[in-house]
Amino acid sequence: MNKKQSLLLSVLLVAATSSNAELIQFTNGDTLNVQLIQQTQTTLTYTHSILGKQTTEKAAISNLNELNLLDVVSVRKGEEGVAALALYEAKKNQAVAVGDLEAAKLKMNEVKQATAVASGLDLDVAKQQGKTAVDDIGNAEKKLASANETVLAAETNLTAAKSIASANEQLIQAKAELKQAKQGEASAQQRLVLAEKGLESATVKLEENNLDLAEDKTIQAEENLLLAQDKLKLAKGEKLNDGFMGTGYFKDWNSAVSLGLNGSTGSSENATLRMGFDAGYEDAEHRWDFKSFYYFASEDKIENENKVNAILVKDWFFNGSPWFAYASSTFDMDKFKDWNSRLQISTGPGYQFIKTDTLEISARAGLTGVFEFDKDIKNSAGTTIGQEHNQNVEMMLGAEATWHITPKQRFIISNYIYPSLTNGGEFRNLANINWVHDIDWYEGLAVKLGIRDEYDTTETDSNEFKYNFSLVLGF
Repeated sequence: MNKKQSLLLSVLLVAATSSNAELIQFTNGDTLNVQLIQQTQTTLTYTHSILGKQTTEKAAISNLNELNLLDVVSVRKGEEGVAALALYEAKKNQAVAVGDLEAAKLKMNEVKQATAVASGLDLDVAKQQGKTAVDDIGNAEKKLASANETVLAAETNLTAAKSIASANEQLIQAKAELKQAKQGEASAQQRLVLAEKGLESATVKLEENNLDLAEDKTIQAEENLLLAQDKLKLAKGEKLNDGFMGTGYFKDWNSAVSLGLNGSTGSSENATLRMGFDAGYEDAEHRWDFKSFYYFASEDKIENENKVNAILVKDWFFNGSPWFAYASSTFDMDKFKDWNSRLQISTGPGYQFIKTDTLEISARAGLTGVFEFDKDIKNSAGTTIGQEHNQNVEMMLGAEATWHITPKQRFIISNYIYPSLTNGGEFRNLANINWVHDIDWYEGLAVKLGIRDEYDTTETDSNEFKYNFSLVLGF
């Protein structure tokens, strides 16, 4: 009985290991007995007892149609191919684990039979062998359970990879259809222009209808492209951007609101509040960047800070060139400055030195028009004797950098200097430093430590240094 069981197990193992054994005939006349491993559309991978693992072009195999390739795993390129190969290896390990468990069980049966007829010293040996067999079965069961989990995980990964591959193919098709639709629209516009030159009303009307149809196709193709992009995001497990609180506003923008509070009581009462809203959008043609904050502070219930700042920057890109053009507007309102409100309008060129997933560095230069409203007029003693509206022209020169330290951590720094062209020797300098760290347990939530320093030689209090700690909710 024992020999029969051992023989049966050996036959099963040999059959399992030789299920993909084939004789390959090459176009040069050579032949090899090999173990088939995997295949792609154009290649076949196998192992040989002497040559080891080899990959050959299918075109070099003369008996390819005679080989049993149905049971050979097909591997595609990219993530799907990697996932398919991982599943293949996981199933091989699973089969080995099954064999180990069956062998351990057979060994246990042999030990039981030996124990039943053993006596004396042989009985002690048989009992020890029984304990070992129990341990072997336990280890084999653990190994099989782990192999089963690995197979399930590999199957899940392969399913996800296939979904991503399918979504990628649909995205590529949608882009091609959009390109074709835009070409059709451009062609229809050209035909309409030619028809209008010919002054044939019937032809003009026909081409107008054709142009309308071409524009409708372009719109539909753009919608299909957006759907394909959303499907790819879902396949990758990413969350779709449906705008602020699901309203659709600021969709496809990287937006965030922030809130920072601080207070103390005792010999004096202090309170500070900082709220902010940021939003950004970028595509191949342009970039928008909006930042704003409100800051309030009081001491012993008497306010000593009350200000609003908002800046909007628009960049125009030049067909992949590192150069870009920009225009920006900044609005400030401050109850404790020499002016009540201020508007700045800047324009000029910019240059993108580095733009990678880890590091972004850019610089800007240009001219800035500054309009200060209700600015205090002071006499030689420093006493305010009236107010006026003031205008000033400044140069602007500066740089900014973003360092993505980790996928959840980033460091942003910028510094801009504004030398006055209207009042020689006067200047402003604005520096910002921010460190942001995403919180794992709530999607979109982060903490931010910020430093803002503005130095203005025209102000009574020339230096304004602020630091803040805020919670940030991105959407």
